[in-house]
Amino acid sequence: MGITHFTGLGTSPGAITTGLSYLKHKIGDVSEYGRIVEKIVIFTSPEIANRELTVKEAVINEYMSRNNRRIIRDKDPLTIIEEFLADEFEYSVEIYCCEVNVNNFMMCFETVAKALLKFHPPGDVGKHIWVNITGGTNILNAALMQVVYLSGLIPVLYYTFVANRDDMKYLNPFSESTAEFDFRLIYTFKTTFDKRFQYVLEELRNVGDWISSSDLLSRLKRKVPSLFQDIDITSFRRDYLNIMIGVSRKGSRAEGQEDLNRLNRHGEKILEIIQSVLFQALTREAKDVYAINELTANLKIKRLE
Repeated sequence: MGITHFTGLGTSPGAITTGLSYLKHKIGDVSEYGRIVEKIVIFTSPEIANRELTVKEAVINEYMSRNNRRIIRDKDPLTIIEEFLADEFEYSVEIYCCEVNVNNFMMCFETVAKALLKFHPPGDVGKHIWVNITGGTNILNAALMQVVYLSGLIPVLYYTFVANRDDMKYLNPFSESTAEFDFRLIYTFKTTFDKRFQYVLEELRNVGDWISSSDLLSRLKRKVPSLFQDIDITSFRRDYLNIMIGVSRKGSRAEGQEDLNRLNRHGEKILEIIQSVLFQALTREAKDVYAINELTANLKIKRLE
């Protein structure tokens, strides 16, 4: 048993290695969770996954110092990470690579969610997954954080702060000064998905045309009294419909015309996601092992040797 680290990767291998090195030195190879770094699951672009891009220079430095032990030139990020971990840890760290379009949020979200279900299937206990949001794109890291908060299965979210771009070449932490380098935790908690939003979207889809707010609320009170019976029309408009319409109707879930509402294509897409087996498995509403295995079967993941 040990900790599996989910992490994005761009062209800076230090975004991954500095955090792992810090944990090894501060906590040790073996923690209360088992090995502090047992597995790493890297989410990255096809170019990096296929080792088509190289890093001009990376430096294996002494821990908490800029003193060089070795300079690495013109190697791809995955190879640099593999070699660093082989030298840094006395045991073999399992490294997995997930290829994904790092600039497409839904593809990132689906890939990360499927990876989580693969490494922590519903019902399993004793799995420890931490997430590093230092490397990769903002879109990929947004997907990682979304999965963290929806699932409630990941207790630790962290990143490494590097003040100067020139210092990103170092593979170990390079300074004791937190103004230059720091390992930082983001505290996580399980969010609860408000099913009322789903029922509103479903009812708008059932209607299929414009409907007044009061008529929509009346229908919901009849169908789901336990969730809507105590909501008055003012609260319904303020807390649900107005939020769904938002400032920009182009990106809203529902369209509003004075006191009329209807579902738009964005709402249709959101409803499709909410009703998917992937979303339900992530929020632990679905426990169909066969369906979940089917979901993870097409995950583009490979173990690096």
